[in-house]
Amino acid sequence: MIMLLLIAAALLFALPLLLAASVETSLLVLLVCVIAGIMLWKPEFTTLVVIFVFYTNLSVVAILNGVPDFIATSFFVLLGVPLFYIIIVQRQRVVINAALILMVIYLAVSLLSAAVSVQPSATYSRVNNYLVEGLILYFLIVNCIRNPQRLRQVVWTLILAGGFIGGLSVYQGVTGDYENDFSGLAQVSNAQINAGPESFLGDQRTVTRLAGPIGEKNRYAQIMVVLVPLAISRIIAEKSRALRVLAALCGIAILGGTFLTFSRGAGIALVVMFVAMLILRTIPFRYWLALAVGVPLLMLVFAPDYFERISTLGEVSGLASGDTSSADTSLLGRATENLGTILIFLDRPILGVGPGQTIRYLRAAGNEIGLRRLTEDRRAHNMYLEELADTGILGFSAFIGIPLVTMIGLWRQSRYWKTRNSEYFHTLAGFLLAILAYMTTATFLHLSYARYYWFLLAVAGAAVWVFKETAYLSERQGKHELDQQSV
Repeated sequence: MIMLLLIAAALLFALPLLLAASVETSLLVLLVCVIAGIMLWKPEFTTLVVIFVFYTNLSVVAILNGVPDFIATSFFVLLGVPLFYIIIVQRQRVVINAALILMVIYLAVSLLSAAVSVQPSATYSRVNNYLVEGLILYFLIVNCIRNPQRLRQVVWTLILAGGFIGGLSVYQGVTGDYENDFSGLAQVSNAQINAGPESFLGDQRTVTRLAGPIGEKNRYAQIMVVLVPLAISRIIAEKSRALRVLAALCGIAILGGTFLTFSRGAGIALVVMFVAMLILRTIPFRYWLALAVGVPLLMLVFAPDYFERISTLGEVSGLASGDTSSADTSLLGRATENLGTILIFLDRPILGVGPGQTIRYLRAAGNEIGLRRLTEDRRAHNMYLEELADTGILGFSAFIGIPLVTMIGLWRQSRYWKTRNSEYFHTLAGFLLAILAYMTTATFLHLSYARYYWFLLAVAGAAVWVFKETAYLSERQGKHELDQQSV
């Protein structure tokens, strides 16, 4: 009844606009009202739409195409619609888990670190972004996913989103049509890499790196690689053959998009993830064997030069032994930045130099190392080291505790459901491996586009809560049935 009244109020509010505006504007207003009505009538639809738009970066792409900033950037606030329905209409309790408590503690430490920094005002942007794209986003997501059915829909939304943008990248890679960026949904990076000799004369051949809707190749790879275990979980867990095939097709597109970024960090994440699958036995061995054979074959099909790119990681051993002659400039630069970040942390180990302030000190600290001279301000290429330098041991402890408690919760719930419900088990294992993949890539990347990191942790946190609650209700129902039988 409340929803009907809200829909009626929205239509009544729009009526003067429909009467006074042009035909095109009237149709646009009417379309917006219809979509708003559907969102109010089916709040779960709102959650799925927002997640799809969020993960495909459609709101930012919309800005590139002329949509006002305040409309595009505030799109995720629409999650307030299902939240209102769940908390006010259905009168369900607010979800506050251990990770959310740690996020509040991390905010408090960040504010304290900012207060004692050299320039407190310079930390405002970083703290504000964390508050909006981290804490608030996490709270909304974890409170909008309340049952296994909704979680399954969210997982499928993410897989379809990844398949969609990955498919655009695969089209570009196969056709070579890099001029068409699909209005910003399939951007091409300005960076190119050498892919070995083009001829016996030794001419170097270069390949183009794709950047998807993000516009940055390594970040695009990062948000794609975490979807791989989710797609695998659906291939194994779905009972419908059609859905298994759909998950496989999306998974192929996701892998194709990942390979075409030529991100070395994503390649390492895939290897770590597949090793973890084998050790933790999250999937049957026959599936693991199929992946071990199939993924390299897909790499040969979509991006055969990716093997050349991965081979450059061997130069890291030279860096470790002190031989820098064979290392490329990228590896030298990252080594310089990371070692410089360690020096910054050691100088102020308790509260750090302030949120987002490592960049102000890194050039000077890095040039003390002597591997490569830094000529401009740079961020550390390591999420963990930069967090240590930014907020010190206190901030890092809260920061790293957030994914750790989430992964522990996923592991415990997966053990519980492994012999009770195969679909639940594979869903939980998929999220566990997704976080592991992200944490692996974070060894080579600082925390940029942080909203994707907090979003992944939020959905994984929701999965822990959903299946823990489901287990509690299941055991309670079983106990009740047992009591009835004894009577």
